[in-house]
Amino acid sequence: MKKATTKRLGPLICFDRGSLTVELPKDAPLATDNPYLVWDPRVNLYRCHAQRYRDLIRYFHRTSVPYQDQASNYKQIKYNLSDQLKPRDYQVEAKQHWEQAKRGVCVLPTGSGKSFLAQLIIQSVGRSTLVLAPTIDLILQWHKGLSEAFGIEVGLLGGGSHEIRDLTVSTYDSARLMADRLGDKFCLLVFDECHHLPAPGMADMARSFIAPYRLGLTATPIMEPDRVVLSNEITGPVVYQQQITQLSGEHLAPYQVETIAVELNEDEREAYDYYRSIYLEFREGFNLLFRGQQDWSRFVMHAYQSKEGREALSAFRMQKEIAVAASEKFDQLAQLLIKHQGSRILIFTNDNKTAYHISGLFLLPLITHETKSKERADTLAHFREGRWPILVNSRVLNEGVDVPEAQIAIVVSGTSTVREHVQRLGRILRKQKDKQAILYELITIGTSEVYSSKRRREHQAYAKFT
Repeated sequence: MKKATTKRLGPLICFDRGSLTVELPKDAPLATDNPYLVWDPRVNLYRCHAQRYRDLIRYFHRTSVPYQDQASNYKQIKYNLSDQLKPRDYQVEAKQHWEQAKRGVCVLPTGSGKSFLAQLIIQSVGRSTLVLAPTIDLILQWHKGLSEAFGIEVGLLGGGSHEIRDLTVSTYDSARLMADRLGDKFCLLVFDECHHLPAPGMADMARSFIAPYRLGLTATPIMEPDRVVLSNEITGPVVYQQQITQLSGEHLAPYQVETIAVELNEDEREAYDYYRSIYLEFREGFNLLFRGQQDWSRFVMHAYQSKEGREALSAFRMQKEIAVAASEKFDQLAQLLIKHQGSRILIFTNDNKTAYHISGLFLLPLITHETKSKERADTLAHFREGRWPILVNSRVLNEGVDVPEAQIAIVVSGTSTVREHVQRLGRILRKQKDKQAILYELITIGTSEVYSSKRRREHQAYAKFT
């Protein structure tokens, strides 16, 4: 008696350690129609990035070609928001725009409710979801928020935790390390602070997940053309955007921005000019290299090859430290602390040394990247409760961490990047009754800080204060 044979129902799609394999003859027309499929002679199968899962399935549906799907391993989940808050009009619009393709980036200012928008989308999609954020502080904040919002146990990956559930929160780095094992388990990826994503290691991580639905969240969208292309590939394009100026007053706290110029004293000016002359004298031979960040890196590499170059780089650091820590800045800082006594104040610096100096000078609590997790959590809790109304930090509160009580931000020093400055402003914009937010910027005139200040204020949030 002839043995019955099982007829294959079409190409077999499988997940394999961050990629997809497709069982097809090498000369199959399907491979020609989908050039991202690459023949792998080791296994005699076609292969592609796992993120192409959506493209493959849509191709099969569009052409009515039968297929077998053994790649997806996510579940259908019924999420119920325990507290049915009424979404704001712009949150409804953002959700509607995202749902048209179920891929894309929503750009909303800090304090406008990006987390709640994500909760609405997670509930709407109703599938296994992975939320990614760049830092431990952020994933703990997300974990707490999602657990309370949905009233369920939420998985946590990162910071010593390794618990995977249908709704899981992870750092980017932990997801990168686990992508080959987790890439088939989630239908929706939520990328918080997604402007971090277009970096080589993070991009490869995102490509290793099959997740057909992807949501990017940020207050500061990517602007560089090459990184925009990469972001569009990984998360989809910007599908909705609101600026600080559009939401200020009604949905965000009204705010003011004030620049306070200080001068170097006689000794500081003499030292600044001395070190700057050493740096500029060496730099004159490399002016053609000063046309971008990569060219600065090339200059540094050249400088390290000679004693004079190393001395020039040391002089550059010294003149920068003098400008950042001008003594008059601390006099002005003291006056601002007295003026806003009783308010919740965040003091931002660009380096640990200045942060520690301010902390010691005024006997204030501080957070740096060196602060242990428990100490950081306790310090933030004391700030939110009002026990410690003033908090010094060196860049670690630039983004993500929720401190709605903060009213005043004082930028003692910072970089020239627009993104950092907007993020710092965003820390004080959470709407509260009768709240008036103020951002102060202390800059040392006659130094490179003037240029940095002009560069970082190139955003419409600062237009009326320029």
